Amino acid sequence: MKKMKIYVITYKRNEILNDSLDKLFSSDFSKLENTEVNIINNHTDFKLRPEFEKRVNVLHNVLRPDWSNGNVSENYNQAFINGVNNFRNPATELLVTMQNDAAVHSNWCEHLFDMLYVQKFNFVVGHFGDNVVCHTPESIMNIGMWDENLPGQYKEADYWIRALRQNREGSCINDTLHGLEFNNENALDIDTTEDRNFIEEAGFKGASTLKRRPDDSEQSKIWETSRGGLFKTAAWQYFHNKWKGTWKHDPTKIGWVKQWPKEFKDNPPDITKSKFKTFYRYIYFEKHIPVSGKNYLKIK
Repeated sequence: MKKMKIYVITYKRNEILNDSLDKLFSSDFSKLENTEVNIINNHTDFKLRPEFEKRVNVLHNVLRPDWSNGNVSENYNQAFINGVNNFRNPATELLVTMQNDAAVHSNWCEHLFDMLYVQKFNFVVGHFGDNVVCHTPESIMNIGMWDENLPGQYKEADYWIRALRQNREGSCINDTLHGLEFNNENALDIDTTEDRNFIEEAGFKGASTLKRRPDDSEQSKIWETSRGGLFKTAAWQYFHNKWKGTWKHDPTKIGWVKQWPKEFKDNPPDITKSKFKTFYRYIYFEKHIPVSGKNYLKIK
């Protein structure tokens, strides 16, 4: 069993990916033994700096066209399957998923281990949504798989909300970027803004607010086609319909996908009340995930 397996999701952002790998291998992660770093690559234009070529495994999604920037939720599920392999005999103790622009804290492993082994969490979310997330086989069994019907927008909120109820005591959700916070009173930094992708701007009444740097023209087009316009509208409609009737109020963007109120966290939505059933997409892997509380379609 590996101590930690890392899966970095990337799509044609070679310079940013290599910068992120540089931060990773310059951090206290380099002191750990029995680890593995994997890149899930979603574009044929892929380049690693020579110093990383023998330090990472590259998993190419070769059956998808370059014009599709893929499905991040699917990539996360691929990481679960590849990384854990079998829940009865897991291939890793810890499974960390990262986006290609993640910037880990220099002592992120020390901080993560404190939250896992001292504070006793089994699922830890960093500051910037799903940029850095630590899963364990136990947390995956409790929360389940990522919803691949949400390939871009709202996928994090969907997963975090399920964690509120299905892995309540084990979850440290510190998504301060979106105001989705739970059990994070003593959370320690695992990711930072010390990279090219975040900037502080003057906000309301001069208060600073954190924003992503503008993408280049190619990335902007990708963002518009995969996460904007019709795709964003469809994603919200699916999210809304999936969670409708599971709480005292139907889904709204403020209060559900941003800025959780106290009453939401104290008594979170119950997915078993949803009319949308969860299907077994990877039954050979999911067959060991308990179905209780997850609204799986019952197989007779």
